[in-house]
Amino acid sequence: MTQNPHKSEENSDSDEPPDGNRQLTNCVTIEDGTEAFMQWMGSPDKKSLTSDNQIVLIRFVNDVHAVLYDTSLSKEIEVRLTSGIPYCNFCKSDDCAHIGFTICVEQLVRHGHIGNDESIEEIINS
Repeated sequence: MTQNPHKSEENSDSDEPPDGNRQLTNCVTIEDGTEAFMQWMGSPDKKSLTSDNQIVLIRFVNDVHAVLYDTSLSKEIEVRLTSGIPYCNFCKSDDCAHIGFTICVEQLVRHGHIGNDESIEEIINS
């Protein structure tokens, strides 16, 4: 099992978010990614990287890759899709929150648009 890059040794006992002004919780598992997706879908500003969203969709090319922004890490994260199987290049895993978020986006997008680069508006309104 690989070590999760979202947890640091010095911060492992604390459930406090990294920034006291933000309402972020640990976003580690696929289930956390699904919750982050639902939070993002309900957000009034889906493009804001400074919002209360844990993960924000930057770019999505169906069945190819997703570019996400993880607000707790303040980093862009790329998730590659190979034959429909997602792999997170940041976590070096197929079992993390970024994967859960990407799976939800992929389920939302019509699978007939393989390889199409869709805007956030197109994804939300599909």
